[in-house]
Amino acid sequence: MMGPSRDALFRLAAGGCLRAGFTDGLRLIAARSRRRPAFSIFTYHRVNDLGDKFQPAMPTDVFERQIRYVAAHYTVLAVEDLADRMSAGRIPRDAVAITFDDGYRDNLTHAAPILARYRVPATVFLATGFIGTGEVPWYDRLAIALKRTTRRSLSSPSGEELPLANVTARVAALGRLQAHLKTLPEEQFQTTLASVLEGLGGSMKAPPRDLMLSWEDVLALRGLGFRIGAHTVSHPILSRLSVERAREEILKSRRAIEATVGLAPRAFAYPNGGQADYTPAVVDLVRAAGFTCAVTTRFGMNTKATSPWELRRGQPWEDDLPRFALKLAWYGLTLR
Repeated sequence: MMGPSRDALFRLAAGGCLRAGFTDGLRLIAARSRRRPAFSIFTYHRVNDLGDKFQPAMPTDVFERQIRYVAAHYTVLAVEDLADRMSAGRIPRDAVAITFDDGYRDNLTHAAPILARYRVPATVFLATGFIGTGEVPWYDRLAIALKRTTRRSLSSPSGEELPLANVTARVAALGRLQAHLKTLPEEQFQTTLASVLEGLGGSMKAPPRDLMLSWEDVLALRGLGFRIGAHTVSHPILSRLSVERAREEILKSRRAIEATVGLAPRAFAYPNGGQADYTPAVVDLVRAAGFTCAVTTRFGMNTKATSPWELRRGQPWEDDLPRFALKLAWYGLTLR
């Protein structure tokens, strides 16, 4: 006999919240969810109030509401510690971990003060080639080029003509170009990206130098209690690289962090992190490099049955706190 669908469970949960009152309803869902220990991992990238549609970020007030709620109602531990407890069969009830990808400077200037205020730990995964170098990730270079371009259209590498007449069209073009570029092998990716940037006039003006953290900033985050994880050197899609190139990206990022921070990172984040973005061979490379856990962007909860080198994560995009809180409780009920 089949059980209720996930949508039916969500409607049941929402109905329970409405009948019992929001807070009591959440407690009802949480009580039903405690069948076996599991934990969530949140993925953040940028936190600021710029409102940039090309380089989106979570507004600071939304981020603070989420962190305040999580700190009050959940056990928040670093992802490295939760992976250890998962392996030992000691996952705390209602546990979550907070992570940031790439190494944007607003993690220090905007997110860190909020996390410190509520005494919430977090792990920042660094793409080390962009830390203290003045370079920015390829997807930001593309976003900046589309934001600045005066071109009215672009012939894309996939053969379609992309309109660029307004912000909406350019943001849509950004999504299509990123999706196509992520499918390319490394050598083809580099030449195709260069061609697209040239077509947009993107090389005429340098990107902002303070977009990413410096190594001094990284040490400041360590001083605030942040864990530092590795996210490769140049943020390539690892499944598109040769084994040797993937090994190089993984090991060099780990060594760069160890050399500066004085401690080897224990956690790794796969760039892009979807199921097609890494392979079993890549997982073996991460394990062999000495990492004790690794995170994906595959959605779901983590239990003792989850591989510590393929931990699931989710992005908490909800601006509305009640919806955010309800979804957390619902995930605990259904995603096991």
